[in-house]
Amino acid sequence: MHPPLMTVPPLASRVQAAFQGLGNLFALVVIDPLPIWSTPPTGRTLPERNREGHDLLALRWHGPPDIDGEVLAALDSAADRAPSPPVSAAELAHYQDSLPDHLHLVALPASSVLGPWSHNPHR
Repeated sequence: MHPPLMTVPPLASRVQAAFQGLGNLFALVVIDPLPIWSTPPTGRTLPERNREGHDLLALRWHGPPDIDGEVLAALDSAADRAPSPPVSAAELAHYQDSLPDHLHLVALPASSVLGPWSHNPHR
């Protein structure tokens, strides 16, 4: 039997591995794959859609590093409830408020996304 970190999500899972900085891997689901998002300006918490954006909108796991089936299911479930782009700032804020602990919306470059979580060799 495999340890929880080796649990393979269902084939329909959209959970992927991504990184920010050296060796800091996390699980995420891309909500809007168009590179039209940017990180929030000082004093704001949500990514913003704008003409100067260069990042994807994603739902990121910000919890403990042990990613198990429960975390993968929570990401998939939350992604199922995500509003369809284009998303207004009010819709985005309402969606973020509805997310469980440790799930947050972020804007990040496509180059940060490594691929399906189940194929991540660094776990």
